[in-house]
Formats: sequence, structure tokens, C-alpha cells
Amino acid sequence: MLAWIRRIIVSLGIGGASYALMLSFMVLSVVYDKQLEPVITFAFETGRQIVDLLDSWVAGTYWGQVAVNHLRERVNMTHVLLSIPAIIIAVIFVGIPLNRTLGGTRSALQRIAMAMIAIPATVVLAVALFTFNALVPETYAALLRFADWIWQGSLNALSTWGDAIPGTRKLTNLARQGFTGHHYVIMALCSSLAAFLVNGLFALGRKSEGRRSSQRTEISLKDSSGAVS
Repeated sequence: MLAWIRRIIVSLGIGGASYALMLSFMVLSVVYDKQLEPVITFAFETGRQIVDLLDSWVAGTYWGQVAVNHLRERVNMTHVLLSIPAIIIAVIFVGIPLNRTLGGTRSALQRIAMAMIAIPATVVLAVALFTFNALVPETYAALLRFADWIWQGSLNALSTWGDAIPGTRKLTNLARQGFTGHHYVIMALCSSLAAFLVNGLFALGRKSEGRRSSQRTEISLKDSSGAVS
């Protein structure tokens, strides 16, 4: 039980850190909007190319077209792509140390392997969620409401800083004009879920390997005792 609590703590740490970094990136994009414009443009163009690629893959299939059209019309792919660096940083600089501190894995190699798998797993999980949400619209609507609640809470927290942090007031003003960051929240949630699933799979793999090792040891002992007799 304690092991699973430890995994939940690590997962929440990754999700929380990644979302905090995403908020920092948003503030920076407001303060240095001219300097970061090429980065945002690159993310926008890359997101459009990804959607076009998915569209070509599902051409001629009804549900595939429904899913991709939903992705194109409802999902801010620019925000999705801009969130990936924050997730990478959080997984490496928060997830790995937390796993080590809490004793979640036996070796540094395992911690690094989990981090490397959790990053693409987050992307795959997010793309699947955003693509197939048309199949469960009510559930996805509830998720959006939850994400928007967190987003609004984040803005309220930022607004209390006033001008202490440059760009926060401008960011909150943009949000009041319709700018939303709920896709950042969903990406952070996906990073938490992906980290938890990967950590759990590694744990199950270790248990399975441990059982096989015990069985081999028992068989070896039986063979050796039989040979002696």
C-alpha cells in the first residue's frame, strides 16, 4: 500500500511541477511576446502538420474523421506542443529525484528508463484523449470544466501577485478576454497519469521477475538435492 502511495506522490509531483512550469512559460510568452513569437509560430505550424498527418491516416473512416475534426476544431495544438518542454523538465528534474528520495526504484538506470518512457507516454495519452474525446463528449466536458476550474484558480493566485511578477497582470487580462489555458491543465494531468502508469508497470514487471527468479531458485535447489540423493 505504501508503495502505491509513493507512486501517487511522485506522479502528482510531476504533474504539479509541469503545470507550474507551463504557467511560467505563459508568463514569459506575455512578457517576451516578440522574442518568443518564432517559437509559438513553430509550435502552431507543427500542430497543424500533426493534425493534417492524422487526417491523412484516417481518411475514409467515419469515426476517424469525427475524431480528427474534433481535434482540429476544439484542441489548441499550440498549447499542447508548448507544454511538452515543461513535462520533460518536470519528469527529469522532479520525477527522478522524487523516485530516488522516496525509494520507488532500485537503481538509477530504472529511474532514468521510467522518465524516458513517461515522456512519450504522456504525449500518446494526450493525443488519444484529445482525438477520441468525441466518443465520450459528456465525460470530456466534465474534464474540461475541471481543467477550467484549475485554470481559473491559477489565474486568481497569479492576480494576487499584482505587478510583483512581470506579465501576470497582462496574462490575467488576456484570460478575461477569452484566452484559456485548460489544455495546459489537461497535459499536466496526462503527465501525472502517464508517470503513475509507467511506474506501476515497472513495479509489476519487477514483481513478475522476482517470482520467476524464485521459481528458478526452487527448481535449482530441488535438482541439486535430487542429484545428491
